[in-house]
Amino acid sequence: MYRVSVRCKEKIEIDLRTPKLFVESLFLACLLPGDSHIPHADNERRKHGRWVPNHTPQRDYTGLVYLNDDFTGGELVFPDRDVVIVPKPGLFIGFPSNHKFVHAVPKVLSGKRYSLPVWFTLNPTKAMQV
Repeated sequence: MYRVSVRCKEKIEIDLRTPKLFVESLFLACLLPGDSHIPHADNERRKHGRWVPNHTPQRDYTGLVYLNDDFTGGELVFPDRDVVIVPKPGLFIGFPSNHKFVHAVPKVLSGKRYSLPVWFTLNPTKAMQV
């Protein structure tokens, strides 16, 4: 999985023209029927009507690799941008982790939705130790 995350890092650095990134964390995610994610940013949260750092402020960029498509529901939605992405195996999506890219996942209706979320940081001291 780490090799895949490094390839994702390189793609974000090139496509989004970022400075050097470091893998902060990754895991294999499985959403079951009924599972969802409410609209959120990966490094900020709303507090008293303002965006403030959340418990993972070191996350500068988010990457998602989709592993299957034998499920229904569970699209990736960017509600503020009117964008809906239907996951396909091998599809990679990368975006900044801040409130300008609030995203959500509506309920998975059937099947199991597998993905590999990877977070990247600009801070080498916050990099995942391998």
